[in-house]
Amino acid sequence: MRHSAGFQIRLRGAIVAALCFAMAGCGVNVSSSGSVAGGQLRGMVHGGQQPVSGASIQLYAAATSGYGASATPLLTSTVTSDSTGSFTITGDYTCPSSTSQVYIVATGGNPGLTPGTNNAALALMAALGPCSLHGGQLTLDPNSFLTVNEVTTVASVYALAPFMGGDAAHVGTSSTNALGLANSFALVNNLVNTSTGMALAATPAGNGVVPQGTINTLGNILASCVNSAGVGSPCSALFGTATPVGGTTPTNTVQAIYDIARNPANNVNALYALASGTPPFQPTLGSAPNDWTVQLTYTTVQFDANGNGPTQKAIAIDGSGDAWIANEYTTSINLNSSVAVLSSNGSILSGTAGYTGGGLTSANSIAIDPLGAAWLTNSLNPQLSKFSSSGSPLSGSTGFPLKTTTSALAIDGSGNVWCGFAGSLAKFDNSGNLLSGSGYTGGGIGGVESISIDPSENVWLASNTGSFTSSVSNFTNSGSPLSGSTGYTASGMTAAWSIANDNAGDTWVTNNGSTGSVYEFANDGTLLSVPSGYTGGGLANPLGIAIDGAGNAWVTSDVATSTAIYNSVVKLGGDGSVLSGGSGFALPPTTYPVGDAVDGSGNVWVVMAANNVIEMVGVATPVVTPLSLGVKNNTLGTRP
Repeated sequence: MRHSAGFQIRLRGAIVAALCFAMAGCGVNVSSSGSVAGGQLRGMVHGGQQPVSGASIQLYAAATSGYGASATPLLTSTVTSDSTGSFTITGDYTCPSSTSQVYIVATGGNPGLTPGTNNAALALMAALGPCSLHGGQLTLDPNSFLTVNEVTTVASVYALAPFMGGDAAHVGTSSTNALGLANSFALVNNLVNTSTGMALAATPAGNGVVPQGTINTLGNILASCVNSAGVGSPCSALFGTATPVGGTTPTNTVQAIYDIARNPANNVNALYALASGTPPFQPTLGSAPNDWTVQLTYTTVQFDANGNGPTQKAIAIDGSGDAWIANEYTTSINLNSSVAVLSSNGSILSGTAGYTGGGLTSANSIAIDPLGAAWLTNSLNPQLSKFSSSGSPLSGSTGFPLKTTTSALAIDGSGNVWCGFAGSLAKFDNSGNLLSGSGYTGGGIGGVESISIDPSENVWLASNTGSFTSSVSNFTNSGSPLSGSTGYTASGMTAAWSIANDNAGDTWVTNNGSTGSVYEFANDGTLLSVPSGYTGGGLANPLGIAIDGAGNAWVTSDVATSTAIYNSVVKLGGDGSVLSGGSGFALPPTTYPVGDAVDGSGNVWVVMAANNVIEMVGVATPVVTPLSLGVKNNTLGTRP
């Protein structure tokens, strides 16, 4: 059940009949006039509600030679928008291949000011997606109509930021991550309608809520510069405020929104204040947000008639960028468990009830093997469940037996499945056969909370060994303990919870104790963080942790008081420094976050305890998925 990573631009008629200047943004009324020959493309450039005349239009095909590499211009000569902001590209381009990811860029032009004005700081773009055959040529759909404005720019830059080199001419990926880039292009369609240039309120699949107010507000911030002469304020104010600490000041609006997307906690209030007093895009945020992340909120399985939904426990990303969620139960009355699967663009692949069977009774942890099969443990019954990549149960009606229940699961590069129990470690082959006899012991194993596999295929366990004491254990892939009789410890680590490994072989552990913290151990067990762990940035009650392709740690956090709930994701650099501001990147104040994962497009997925999954668009560095494939290919924790 795999869906194409690209997307088809919606078919529209070819002739623009009228321009809409409604407060919701720039739209078009289009009448059909039949098919147009291949190689033709029509659209308009708008700054807020004003047409931009004299803008230079160029089509680009994203590079496949590296991240942020120079994209390929498809037009020998740029096309210029007319006095209404309209442009037509006719027979002037051919895409390099059917998998080329194409985007359009408009630079310069007059946004309705004194004749002769040229705003050199104006740069707008829209991500369009892959090409197909039209009139014997590989082109975009010649019957489509495009609007290029601030909102399409915000949506496109946020989704493509992990693949950009900082400006509109540098978008690309490695030869081994074409799928990650294609998924990012497709994700733009979840944020904006590129025909009308309007931010969406809901995703096309219908199960996702779009932060329309955030996208529009960011568009309004750009509009203050776009609709000027480009010299002095408001452009200088935008560029100065968007400049990251230690970074280079942007010189156009694409560079500015790129800096905001990559540094969403920087100068939040000052940026909010730059929006025009008569904002062209509505609805907008009523006040400055905590940060400028763009987050999509998805539902996974259907609620029952009584309003009961699942208790979600864990999340894993497969090689296609799809998110697998372990649901402990689907209602408060019926304790049937399920696995929900969302595609890379958030649409539900597993039906309204999720995948069931295979002995699944109370799913509480999940991992994907190198071949794409999903494995889950159950909290109520001692058994492993296995599902194919298309959701078919592969573990019989009662699952593969375990000696007792567990919530700790990891898969190595050979597809072997590791489960942790109180005082022991078990290893199964990919068919569910036990390989570890009565279990591997020693190494300081206590009550195991989680397991991870490092680049050398050693097995790491986070466990709680007694009252307010925790340890980290390390075993070879053959089951020999490497961590001594007591494991690796730290004086402040009292409630170890989740564990993850980076590419250097270092091990990261969340401490869900009275003082939320994160610990880092070297591959020989040396404590790299201070005894109290990494703290700050609003970190509290951390549960989930995921490592991105740059070695940054993404940690879920939640604070609940009698009057408020504050959920967030805290980003830590490889040295433990806080990179997400003083309070982390805010999540919706609903139920608390229980786990997170990074995909091959640089999106961070956060699973909430109830029925919501949050996708933080383009905030991270892409990583090899699934994790077991990274272990197998020695690419764990790296960019694909």
